[in-house]
Amino acid sequence: MGRATTVLASAAHLLAWAAFLWTAFWPFAYQGVSATPVQVDEMGNPVGSVEREVVRHSASFVEANGAWVLAPLFIPVVLTGLALLVLATWRGRTGGIIPVLWVLTAGQLAFCLLASLSVGVFYVPAALVLIVASATLTSRHRLPRVPPE
Repeated sequence: MGRATTVLASAAHLLAWAAFLWTAFWPFAYQGVSATPVQVDEMGNPVGSVEREVVRHSASFVEANGAWVLAPLFIPVVLTGLALLVLATWRGRTGGIIPVLWVLTAGQLAFCLLASLSVGVFYVPAALVLIVASATLTSRHRLPRVPPE
């Protein structure tokens, strides 16, 4: 395989890991404000202290949704890892690896598209680098071989 393709797939995998860690554990993914309620009597007048305590909250994606969200967030990491693994261990012809790499790239793009309204945009750089890696391998395979002089 080409060294450039393996380097690009490694970069895509590292970008997917960075997006995973960022989206899962960034402490300001969710922000909100809560205020203590004020008691009122039958006429709607405040009873007791009128001061409201306003508290700002922030939480990571995992804190807000639970640990189950780690599984869907890990899908792009698995896809880029499989692409890297296929490139590193494939012993057959390069023609057989190209469709496998493009299927993994399409899966990465599908995840980015389906999750685009929430976390999918964080994985777009990894998808773009994986596209470049797939295109690099495809173009290398299609280039004619020049015999050495």
